[in-house]
Amino acid sequence: MSIHKKQFSARAAILLTALTVSGCNVSEEVTPEDKKGEIGVGQIVPAPESDVAVQFSIYPYLQQPTSNSMAVMFETDDPSPAVWARPADSKGEFTVAQSVRVDNTNLYSVTVEGLNADTPYEYFIVSSAKGKNNVSAVSERYVFKTYPAAGETTAPFRVVAISDTQNNSTLGALNDIISKGIIPTVCQSQPETCASSIAAITISGDIVNSGDSLLQWRRDFFDQMKAISPYVPLVAVPGNHDYYGNTELTNYRHFFQQPDNGSAGYEEQWYWLDYGNLRLVGLNSYPISKSHGKFNSETLGIQRQWLRELLVDTQADSDVDYVLSMFHHPCLSELWLSGESIGSCEMVAEMEDFSRTTGKLTGHLFGHTHAYSRGQSMDTHHLWLNAATAAGYREKMNDDNYYKNDTRDYDTFAISQSEFGFNLLTFNQDNAPSMQLTRYSATVATKGGGYASLEDTFTVSDTLTMKANPVVVDAPQVLEGNGNFALNQLNLAISHPDPASIYEVQWQLSQDEEFSQNVFDIWGNKTRAHNIWPTQDGTIQGTPVDTQAGVDLTRISLADFSGQLKMGNDETHKWQKRDSEHSHDSFRDPFKGSSAPVLTLFPGDTWYWRARVRNANLGWSDWSDTATLSIDAGVTTALPVQNGGAEAQDLSGWTLEQGYWRVLDEIDNITPAEGQYYFSARPNDTAAGGAAYDDLSQTIDVSSYSSAIDQSLAFVRLSFNSNGWGDGDHAIVSLQPLDGSGNAIGQPGTVKTESKKQQWQQYDSTLLLPADTRAVKLTLRAVKKAGSMSDVHLDHIQLSLTTP
Repeated sequence: MSIHKKQFSARAAILLTALTVSGCNVSEEVTPEDKKGEIGVGQIVPAPESDVAVQFSIYPYLQQPTSNSMAVMFETDDPSPAVWARPADSKGEFTVAQSVRVDNTNLYSVTVEGLNADTPYEYFIVSSAKGKNNVSAVSERYVFKTYPAAGETTAPFRVVAISDTQNNSTLGALNDIISKGIIPTVCQSQPETCASSIAAITISGDIVNSGDSLLQWRRDFFDQMKAISPYVPLVAVPGNHDYYGNTELTNYRHFFQQPDNGSAGYEEQWYWLDYGNLRLVGLNSYPISKSHGKFNSETLGIQRQWLRELLVDTQADSDVDYVLSMFHHPCLSELWLSGESIGSCEMVAEMEDFSRTTGKLTGHLFGHTHAYSRGQSMDTHHLWLNAATAAGYREKMNDDNYYKNDTRDYDTFAISQSEFGFNLLTFNQDNAPSMQLTRYSATVATKGGGYASLEDTFTVSDTLTMKANPVVVDAPQVLEGNGNFALNQLNLAISHPDPASIYEVQWQLSQDEEFSQNVFDIWGNKTRAHNIWPTQDGTIQGTPVDTQAGVDLTRISLADFSGQLKMGNDETHKWQKRDSEHSHDSFRDPFKGSSAPVLTLFPGDTWYWRARVRNANLGWSDWSDTATLSIDAGVTTALPVQNGGAEAQDLSGWTLEQGYWRVLDEIDNITPAEGQYYFSARPNDTAAGGAAYDDLSQTIDVSSYSSAIDQSLAFVRLSFNSNGWGDGDHAIVSLQPLDGSGNAIGQPGTVKTESKKQQWQQYDSTLLLPADTRAVKLTLRAVKKAGSMSDVHLDHIQLSLTTP
């Protein structure tokens, strides 16, 4: 029978035939009378034998595991192959499952059904040249283990996470990860033991380098995996390389047999799979990314809604304690910013919401960046794991331009290192919900000529254990930072009965005593026990260094964060990517496209702060008592913005950089916010000369304040009013510090206005000027989203500078 695998649900017909095999080709049916008095429930049945071995072009690999079935797939030219399976070492009768061709090729799929849960089965691939009872060739003995029934996993179990198994001129490295790493480390050097030691091997995309190359599927992936694939199910999702030359993903769907529980019309693109109390959720990030995919908003909406509904069902499922999602493109990527995807961030946010609501342990596995990165969410038990080190040394740490512009040490991640290796996730330790990550790293032995080999020894380079119900963590007490202080003496300190137990500290500041709005969190790289980051040493991978070595976690100086810390920490980076990666404006963005507010400890301000500590199992303490921090008042001086209210009735004082700006006293019944006139952007595209934006700028000299500026004690405050038509047109007003030569330094302060019809709104922004600032450039940009006229109106633009 020749059949496309999408056209059938039961992948093979199951023949429950009891066989006694003697020699190569002898079999006879066993009657109930024959079974009496024998071992088990039937006769002792020899394994199938033949002097000829089945010849595989793709060795057996396992798909679609459940508690009562297992799919075995393989590719061979041998005729009429079948799978003979029985409980391992039982000596009893075999279940014979006939195979079907996949897509009219020599790839075969066999689903063995009616199995017992959580049970090892031995199996053989048997070829029958002259019919089902005539054995002409037999494979070696293999073993798989069925999954446990829902809610029946009390003993610890393990999942191996890898990704980006593609051959990046490193052929042989993947085989070494299997044969030198996983099998010796996890399976006591016995491949058969892997069936019981590993529940699944997850692969988060980029399985091959070019999805259209059958050679790569056979040689670069399946042949590299053959030492373990007959014993452990492969659970995969696609990456962008799997689409290359194969836009319909036909080869990926040809070789992988996914559960049919995703959205209609998107079969095998997303799905879920349970192992006892673990739910694995496979997602497809290619159509929801931009730079290395083809963004499709409809697909994002359908996939996101499917995930939401699944998580609602999972919340009510008491048999599920863990949920791990898998996709290829990262939300945040420390060692390759160009690989990031807003669509992936939306999937992560759904998972975080679920964990926050239910208390269940969650995480997401991803790849794309060929390095190991591990992080954790700030306020919930959610693991971030970049597993893409089956093909390492791809990110060029020795390239100064790359290192400066395409890497970022995110607060979310505690460690990143460019290397080869694999990840082992262990669940249910101590008979309670817990998820332990162990990272095994390899050393490159040789690399060149398209090949790579790894040393025999894999070492543990990172561990983390998350517990759903961790031990009670003592709350810290306020030690310093309560009272009145000068601007340059803002130090916070806590005391704790067991400071050695602190994994990280979260310091929280707000001008709202209830911490209900405008909250800044000091958390991450500078507040945890370890932060591993690759430094440049001339090699492509760099040297991992602990930037937190020896740091006292119970103390911080606010001077290290003022003018730098953004509200929401990494939130802006999740939702506001660079143009090359920015696929869409996400409803998740709390700042609606504007720059996140920056912590600015302004003279005369009063702030409230508190702290809590987290232990090694990611359990948070209660908050400390709230402390009040009052900052001594300073001196504020107005800066000379020329013609800031358009009262000169022209653009004098301003430079028109592109597009068109004009001065009006009324349009669409909009009158000035202050005075008699206001600025308005283009009346039509022709007037703007086809420019993308309307930009108006002015540079203001601040060199007379250089002493305070160079001590990081000078603040510029911007205020202005904006109006519009409510059609999406908006302004982006930015303030960029410049050095004495007119070069941009530091990060600009940016405000994106809302689009509200015929309503003047006031905006304020404060910027701590970086050392060496000698001027600030104020830019008014109008962004037209609808119609021919840019409905962007600005008025009453003011700047002031404050020093202690």
